[in-house]
Amino acid sequence: MTERFAAIAASHRPVATPPPPRLHVEIAQRKAKILLLPGRFRGADHVKRHVDFVLTLDAERGEQHVQRNLRALRRTLDELGVTPATAEREVRRFEGAVRAELWRRVLLRDGDQ
Repeated sequence: MTERFAAIAASHRPVATPPPPRLHVEIAQRKAKILLLPGRFRGADHVKRHVDFVLTLDAERGEQHVQRNLRALRRTLDELGVTPATAEREVRRFEGAVRAELWRRVLLRDGDQ
């Protein structure tokens, strides 16, 4: 009987498991470049929707909204890995399109194309 208890006790002892194999993990460097088609990151529809909203605000709040949107666009382009020169060009293009649309709507008023 003692042998049986010894066998049962031996079967319930924790078995030392071998350590897991050491894995070599390396994070690859970015090699791909994101290329933007000129003026296509934020299209005309986005500009019009943005201006529609800005025109519902007073001048100061509208300008703050435009500036926030420009900062968000720059952050997005930076996160995508777009080169700084290309990001700057795209932000300026978007700002120019927004301001041109704002002035067009303010000066011409609705419908005076």
